[in-house]
Amino acid sequence: MNKQLVIHKFSEYIQEASSIIETPIPKIKASQILIKNKFLGINAIYDRELYKGKIPYINVQFPYVFGVEAVGIVVEVGSNITNVKIGDAVSTVKVGTAYQEYQIITKEEVVKIPEPTAEYLTLNPTGVSAYLAIKNTAELKNGETIVVSAASGGLGHIVVQLAKQKNCHVVAICGKPEKENLLKNLGCCDRIINYNKEDLITVLNKEYTNKIDVGFDSVGTYMFDAFLQNLAPLGRLVVSGLATELTAPEFEQVHGPRVYESIYWKGASVRCFMNHLYKEQHPEARNYLFQLYQEGKLQVKVDSTLFKGIESITTASEYLLAGKSCGKVVVAL
Repeated sequence: MNKQLVIHKFSEYIQEASSIIETPIPKIKASQILIKNKFLGINAIYDRELYKGKIPYINVQFPYVFGVEAVGIVVEVGSNITNVKIGDAVSTVKVGTAYQEYQIITKEEVVKIPEPTAEYLTLNPTGVSAYLAIKNTAELKNGETIVVSAASGGLGHIVVQLAKQKNCHVVAICGKPEKENLLKNLGCCDRIINYNKEDLITVLNKEYTNKIDVGFDSVGTYMFDAFLQNLAPLGRLVVSGLATELTAPEFEQVHGPRVYESIYWKGASVRCFMNHLYKEQHPEARNYLFQLYQEGKLQVKVDSTLFKGIESITTASEYLLAGKSCGKVVVAL
């Protein structure tokens, strides 16, 4: 049987919205591949908007298997499959597939990896997002100053390392001692700001006034404002998430000058990154990141808290939303 976590109704809470069901292991067609998942990646904010019914481009039909990213082992291939064989380790990234023990995928949607580890799951797609956001949206140049919020998270800890490889001045923001230690151990951050030890706005206003070439923000609200205020001439503020807004009952209503009042005279800009809009560049990004990792030039940090089994997905999601994670949060099967 195939154990699955599904959305059975829309709700504000994952425990109410989801349930575990068991279905027969699916039969594959000639052009399909059956994978036994080994690790699942947790995307708690995206999942939450999905089980609330707020993702406009996803037509959720109950029961709906959710989850996006997984790594596993090929256990069966269709007669038309030539790019993978039984026993191969693979990575998959597809909306509505991951939170189950077995999944079916097509040959176009599978990526071969050296081994089915949590590290390769982190690289694809989270590392891919970091690479493409820096390249396409931030347009980060050698020697620039970049400030990264949520820098110890699955995305952030890759961003700061890739930025340092461009000889940038890297400012990493976090909120807990263990997150601070993770960033120190990466050895790539020129300044670490723990906002529970130092006042973030005061530090940025004093040390980085008009000096932020790239603000890389997945938090929003006060963080967005602090980055925006201190953008350098031609600076770019990259929005990669809206964590604080998405935890609130509704988006904050801002009554003040329009955003261009802050950036017009600097020739600065505010930009948003969405991974799926650069799908044609995913292979390039994966190959580059896999090579860096295999050569020991990129550290991949997976959160040390053990979550095991389909039953633990909801707990892992709540853990991530509570801001407890250091590195990528994964569930082992």
